[in-house]
Amino acid sequence: MTASSVRAKVRYLNSKWRDSEELARIGDRDSRRANTTPTDVDIFDVRPQNARGELDLDTNGFRLSELHSAVTDFRDDEEVKSTYYSEVQSLVKELAGADHVFMMQHLVRTEAKDSFNTAYARFIHCDYSSHDVSSMARRMLERYELDPALSDQWDFAWFNAWQPFDREVQQNPLTVIDATSLEEADVVDYYYTGYGKDGRSSIPMFNANHRFCYFPQMQTGEVMIFKQLDTRSGVAQMCPHTSFDDNTAPADAPGRRSIETRMMCAFEPRT
Repeated sequence: MTASSVRAKVRYLNSKWRDSEELARIGDRDSRRANTTPTDVDIFDVRPQNARGELDLDTNGFRLSELHSAVTDFRDDEEVKSTYYSEVQSLVKELAGADHVFMMQHLVRTEAKDSFNTAYARFIHCDYSSHDVSSMARRMLERYELDPALSDQWDFAWFNAWQPFDREVQQNPLTVIDATSLEEADVVDYYYTGYGKDGRSSIPMFNANHRFCYFPQMQTGEVMIFKQLDTRSGVAQMCPHTSFDDNTAPADAPGRRSIETRMMCAFEPRT
C-alpha cells in the first residue's frame, strides 16, 4: 500500500473463458465463486486527479461530481423516479454533452445480503454487451415513444450514476477500471442470470495493466458517473466496476448504502 492506493482483492472472470465458444453464467453466489477468481490489485485514490479536472468521461470513462438531491427517502421508488431521475438526467446531460438522456432504472444497495441482485457487486463487470446495441437503443426509444429508426441515425452511450445515501462510504466502496488502461481484447461477454433469464453483459479478463480507481469516503452529496457502453469512436468505450473490501476502513465501519441509476444518452449528428 502507498499513501495514494490500497491493496485489495477483486474477482475477475476465470481465464478458461477467454477463448471459449460458450459464455459463462453468473447469477448467484455459487456461480460467482465458480466462475471468478479473487485477484490482488492496487486501487488508486483519484480524488486529486478529479479535483484538478484531469478525469473525463470521454477519456477515462468516469468522474466524480456533486449532487445534493432533494430526495428525502431513497428507498421510496416513486420519490426517486419523480425527483432524483430529473436531477441525474440534468447532470449527466451536461457532463456527457448529450442531446438527450433517457432514464432507464435504478437500484438501491445496502448492507442487507438477502438478495444477490441487490447485494454489493462482488465481481468486476459491465452492465451491457455490445452484442446487440441497436436493439437496446430501439427498445429504449420505443419506451419513450420516439421513432425507433433514430437508432440508425444517432449515437448512444449508456451511463451509471452511483451515489451514497444516509452516510459516507467507509466500507465496500466502488472501484472502476480506468478506460485508458482497458484494451478491447480484455473484454468478453457473459450471461447474468440473477433475474431468472440470460441477460447478456460483458466482463473483463485479467490484465496486469488495468488501473483500478476509487474515491475514498464518498459523501452523500457526491455522485460518481461512469460509462458502461458507447457507440461513438475515439472515446472511452466502457468502465468495468465492482465493490471491494477496504482493509484500511475501521473494523466497525458500517456497510455502504447507495443508489445507482442507469441511463442511455443520445447524440445527434453534428453538422
